[in-house]
This record gives sequence, C-alpha cells and structure tokens, in this order.
Amino acid sequence: MRQPTLRACLGRTDAQIPRAADGGLEVWDLFAGGGGFSTGAELAGCTVAYACDAWPEAVEIYRENHPGTRAECLELPAGIPFPTDGRPFHLHGSPPCQRFTDMGRAHNTSTSVAKAGTMVEWFLETALTCGATSWSMEQVSKRDTIAIVERMRRRYPARVAYATIDFYELGVPQRRKRLIAGSPELVGRLVRMCGMARRRSIRDSIPRPRGTMVRNNKGWTHQRLRHARRPGESKYVYSKVTDADCGLFPLTGPAPTVTTCGDVRWWWRSADGTATSAKMSVLDNALLQTFPASYKWPADVEFARKLIGNAVPPLVAQLLLGGCKQQHQHQRRQPTPHATRPGPNPSTRTPRLPRRAK
Repeated sequence: MRQPTLRACLGRTDAQIPRAADGGLEVWDLFAGGGGFSTGAELAGCTVAYACDAWPEAVEIYRENHPGTRAECLELPAGIPFPTDGRPFHLHGSPPCQRFTDMGRAHNTSTSVAKAGTMVEWFLETALTCGATSWSMEQVSKRDTIAIVERMRRRYPARVAYATIDFYELGVPQRRKRLIAGSPELVGRLVRMCGMARRRSIRDSIPRPRGTMVRNNKGWTHQRLRHARRPGESKYVYSKVTDADCGLFPLTGPAPTVTTCGDVRWWWRSADGTATSAKMSVLDNALLQTFPASYKWPADVEFARKLIGNAVPPLVAQLLLGGCKQQHQHQRRQPTPHATRPGPNPSTRTPRLPRRAK
C-alpha cells in the first residue's frame, strides 16, 4: 500500500507522470532546455517521463515537441518526484555551463562561479542518491568542471566515470568537445563508439547548402601590445579578421561548434571575387545539432538559436541510451549510498570446514 501524498490529503490531485508502457527504461531529464537529450532518448526507444527547466519559454517549446512528457517550469535545486516503486529509470542533467565557458569568464565573479559549481555538485549528489538505475551529465570540459567530477569519482569510484568527447567522433557534423559523466558502463560504451560511428560532414546533414564553405562569425581579432604601460593606453590593437584568421571549413568536413550566438555562417566567393557570408538558418543549425527536420522551433530566431546552441545533440543521447532498454528491462533501481550496508569482511569471515565422509 502506497502512502498518500500531502496534496492528496488536502484534496488536490497530483499531476500524472507517464510510465513506460512496456515496463522498459524511463528517462528523467533535468535542465532539459529545448529537449535535445529527450529527443535522443525517444529515438533510442526510451520513454521520457519527466523534464524540467527554469526557462518558461523553453518549457513551452519542449511541451510542443514532447506532448507525452510531464514538463515543469522549475528552478533547481528543488524537490523532484522521483519514482519510489523500484521501477528502472535513467537520470540526465545538463546544468548551466555559461560560467565555465571562455566567453562567460569575462563576466564572472567569485559568487557566480561558486553558484554554478554548486549546481553541478547538487546534480551529481542527486544522481547518486535518487535511486536511478543509471545516470549521465553533459558539461563543458573545463578545469573547474573536471575538478568537481573528479572529487565525486574519488568518493564513488564504482559509480562515477567521465571523459571528454569530441562529438564529431560520434557522428555529429561539428567539432563539439564536451565532458560526459555518468554510470561507468554507459560512459565506457560511449568512449568505445568514438571513431566507430560514421563521421558525418556538413553536406551529409544539410542537403542544400547555401555556400561553398562554412566559417564562424568572428569579425575582429586583437593582438596584445608588449609596451603599453601608460595610464589609459590600450593593451590591445584590434583589426578586422580575414578568412585566414577565422578559418574556413569545407562542406566535406565538420562545421565549427554551434553556439547560442548562431555564429556559424555560410561563405562563398562571388563571380567578381568578393567574399560573402551569411548566417545559417535556424533549421541549418538544428540539423548540425542532429535534431530531426520536423522539430518545432519558435518564430523568434535569436531565441531559437539559444535553444539549439545549448542543447545536447540528440544523436549523442541516442547512442548513450541505445542499448539500455533491454539492459534495464528487468533491473531494479540501485539503493542509495546512505542506505547501503557494508557486507561481511572476507578477512574476518570464519572459513567453512569440509564435510566429513560418512
């Protein structure tokens, strides 16, 4: 018999969380954003039961694309209604990473960095104590984030593993290095897939490219002056970039990293020799992130680019969870660390004597 909740005692009905119809693996997606990980989980055959994010507009887009999932606008850390009946489920989280990026460091303070680190630590603790059968986390691969995950790995060496993976090695058509942490068997399998998956180029993902090359949106470059010491004198000299400064990417290879700024551009040279560039469309950016072409995005272009740039490529989630549906079909959830009792010590166990022959 299940104990009624406080809401039920007060006469309020709880919002229903859908369950996997076949008893397979359920996925709970925290910091879900536009739904990149959830999309990949569904492509892998899993049921996404729950998702949450603190961005109300992002939650609306998520609900439009995942109507069967209970999606909440929730600012974490907060209480999550995790399953308590022992059914298997996978927990994923992508805590905000802007404070750890190279662009975000220019606006950092000691308080903001500490808050971002606390959010990552909270998710790791939640993943290991909520009773999830397996878990995963996606983050930028920087010194601060690696240090946090390494501390957790030393505390739980049998339950935490991590690796920095270039998603291009998994078939994502862009150079995108990220830190993937999670259950050792899942992280290990994803690492082994690197190089084994079919690498995809820009042309493989976007059937009708608008240019002959791709470049990023870098407009200026700066060089530090060695003898700028007088007050008010600039330490840098700025100049407009050339194609050699920002780099050109052929359509037969990967694109540069898709970011929230939407700074990946088509490039071509006109008949008179003039070089021209134009920003990629929302659909082009989504295809580089391996979203389905039918995915629905908001009409606001800048908002859509932020959702796409922050998303986990669905292909990565699909590969990560591809073999989990059958693996967890009959597996019970793991007990929480504080509820786990140590077994008998083999060194102090009394040896069993052989039986005497009658």
